[in-house]
Amino acid sequence: MDKEELYNDSQTEENKEEFQIDYAALAAKLWSRKVFIILFSFAFAVLGVVVSLQMKKKYTVSVTLAPEVQGKNSGGSLGGIASMLGMNSAIGTGGSDALNITLFPEICASTPFLTNLFDIKVTPYVTPKEIREGAKPGRPISIYKYISKEDEPKGWFATFKESIFGKEEKEKKNKKVNPAQLNRKEYGVVGVLSKNISADVDKKTGITTITVTMDDPQIATQVADTVCQRLQEYIINYRTKKAKEDYDYYRMLADEAHKKLVKAQAAYAVSVDFDRSVILQSVNSEKQRLQEEASLANQLYTQMEQQKEMAKAKIQELKPVFAVVQPATMPLFPSGTSRKMVVLGFCFLGFCLSAAWILFGAEFIGKFHTDLKEKIKEQNETEEAEKLISD
Repeated sequence: MDKEELYNDSQTEENKEEFQIDYAALAAKLWSRKVFIILFSFAFAVLGVVVSLQMKKKYTVSVTLAPEVQGKNSGGSLGGIASMLGMNSAIGTGGSDALNITLFPEICASTPFLTNLFDIKVTPYVTPKEIREGAKPGRPISIYKYISKEDEPKGWFATFKESIFGKEEKEKKNKKVNPAQLNRKEYGVVGVLSKNISADVDKKTGITTITVTMDDPQIATQVADTVCQRLQEYIINYRTKKAKEDYDYYRMLADEAHKKLVKAQAAYAVSVDFDRSVILQSVNSEKQRLQEEASLANQLYTQMEQQKEMAKAKIQELKPVFAVVQPATMPLFPSGTSRKMVVLGFCFLGFCLSAAWILFGAEFIGKFHTDLKEKIKEQNETEEAEKLISD
């Protein structure tokens, strides 16, 4: 048993020696090819500079909305979420309302909501230094034209085409966008907006964060502020739509009741003025009937006015309250990966590839070529031997 254990220990030590990495030898091998590594890394650094110059700077703006907590009986954090829009939350409380804050991301990504943003007027940012150097201040432009690059200088073919078909294209521009039938350019703009506009909802606290990313800091700020306003308008219109319809209905009934009241009062006044000296019972009956009609018309008008005022108060009651915790603020620095990090990343990639080639790649390729030549040589010798045997 002792001899077997000694033999196993010796085998294990031999295996460790075989698989032990000689770091000094690897470092010496890399140092011997340091010129190749430096040149290869420098080439990748130049490639990184080219790629970084092609990259557009991105600026990110965030707007934070918080729910309004109404009283102690609002049910804690869940009640705060529900009270934000005057409705029950979708996470734990009941309610028949189909729209709640958990749908904010879907609303912001919906095609009707994004096409409603096409008319946003934005102004590209021009630094004070550029203005002092002679640059003109940015002029307002719609976000649709800014993304689709419609205001960029056109080539001779586009200019010639516009000179012939300019009126037709102008009519198309003035045409209202139909979310159900978008052309290729409109679909592309919707895709860009959908990619750069997002909303995130914290289901525990109900806090909603709207994030907008653009290649211009001022445009990103303006779009974020407008998206926040449009989202509030969207929710307000949804929540108060039924109450507004009721208000319009009662206002119509009140107007009709007022017309009937005026007509009844006028008829009663005429009857009183012209029948003062008449003592006939039929005339008195008619006068009494007109008086009753005027009284009923007055009661109906009063009721309709009360219903109208109640409906008007209901609109204000259902109107959701939005507390803007963090408003849109123009960023000073771009977001995402900086150009320096891109160049450093390419330089490091070049170093890794060159080192891998020196340590493993060249040896592997050389061995592969040697094995391939040996196989071809053996195959040729085998074919020659077969020919000699056949002869």
